[in-house]
Amino acid sequence: MSTIIENYYLERNIPKYLLDQKMKKFDSNPDILKEFELWITSRKYQMENPVEIEGYSARSLSKISQYLDGEGAFMMLIELREKPSQALKKIKNGFKIK
Repeated sequence: MSTIIENYYLERNIPKYLLDQKMKKFDSNPDILKEFELWITSRKYQMENPVEIEGYSARSLSKISQYLDGEGAFMMLIELREKPSQALKKIKNGFKIK
């Protein structure tokens, strides 16, 4: 478990059950976890050899939508890996909320 990420969520008063869900996703994706830690500590996206899934990196996702700046970009990378068709559909539809 990453204390950097855990502290990031605790500072934002994320409920325990949601914190546990998010941490489980990051623990299952250690490459994305490392990039998110870098972003938390520097507020900069990985520039050299970033994690790229389905043609997207956290940085490129952050440019698509204001909702994907920071944590949202990394969670979307995880979704692209775990549920690519669902995630690509969200991106294509512009993250419309029903």
